[in-house]
Amino acid sequence: MQLLIVEGYMPIADLKLDDALTKLRSAKFEFVLLDIDVAGAAAQKFIETLRGDEQLAGIPVLVISPSNDMEAIERSLAAGADDYLPGLFGAAVLRLRVNAALDRRRIQDGQYLRREISTARTIQRDFLPETLPEVADLELEAALRPARDVSGDFYDCFLLTSGEVILVVGDVCDKGVGAALFMALFRSLIRASADPVGGGAIQMFGGRHTMMMQAIQSDSPGELLTRVAGFTNDYIARLHGRTNMFATVFLASLEPNSGEFAYVNAGHEPALIISPDGSMEELRPTGPALGMMPDSHFKAVTRTLERGHSFFAFTDGLVEAHSPTGEIYGSERLREVVRANSNGSPSALVRGVLDALETFARHGDPHDDVTMLAARLVSSDE
Repeated sequence: MQLLIVEGYMPIADLKLDDALTKLRSAKFEFVLLDIDVAGAAAQKFIETLRGDEQLAGIPVLVISPSNDMEAIERSLAAGADDYLPGLFGAAVLRLRVNAALDRRRIQDGQYLRREISTARTIQRDFLPETLPEVADLELEAALRPARDVSGDFYDCFLLTSGEVILVVGDVCDKGVGAALFMALFRSLIRASADPVGGGAIQMFGGRHTMMMQAIQSDSPGELLTRVAGFTNDYIARLHGRTNMFATVFLASLEPNSGEFAYVNAGHEPALIISPDGSMEELRPTGPALGMMPDSHFKAVTRTLERGHSFFAFTDGLVEAHSPTGEIYGSERLREVVRANSNGSPSALVRGVLDALETFARHGDPHDDVTMLAARLVSSDE
């Protein structure tokens, strides 16, 4: 079989079928020119082999037939060849056909990539809660606005068998697909370690963490949160430390009847407790971001969320948003909007912040992912 393999436009080999496949796998080639008159029946097999190989499937194949055998040309095209050249052609024709084949492949690759990203976006969306828990006297609302097709932000909200509601907002460093992959990992580790019955117990690092999972069910809310933060931190830092990926995370536990509110702020933006009159308390970091260093220390703080008071957590994409002139949204502007919506529902609060942000950014492309989670204990007179 005669096969001309070309890198760029320069011929580098004249090989038989098996040798050609080996050569193609050993280096990056731009396209393949195949003389089907010389190759005969082996040409179709060669093209089918190429198209069935995951590594080689994207290489364009142009067939040449000096005899203009249309049946052989059609068989080659049916087998997966991209185009053919007539028996006689010059450099200009070769250049045009090759460039056209390469352009078609790039378009196909782009379409494939868009489909893959769309699939990734759907899968990532499924990692977020489909619905928020329905708990008496507790109102909840959340929103996530990705800057790109996939996001490094995440939130979670779920009910433990002991009655506490777990609230989570996180932000993985970096952006794009890598951050999105780690977002799924962080979210899964937090949920599974906080809820070993509903989330699926994780056994890691020997007996110490196996016992940790068994003990979580009897922990106080603060102990549970520090253990979850420690486990997630150690898992990422020990198993994935070489990636230098970490996440800032706000973890909270709310007991709806008593209003007992415990939290761990792992290097995250300060969340807010908001009273109906608009005054606010900042819930500042109590430990480092998760995944930076193994055996990091995390402290839990306990507060009481009074009836009629709200909780609001968010990622830094909100306060670091840019206007078209380069002005930063900032914490003070956010607090003004929060204060204006302090006596309403979490839905009104989240909607008010989003509307104000869109007005500020004038519907421009977002600088970073924006995520919010709000909760409110309904007052007795409502």
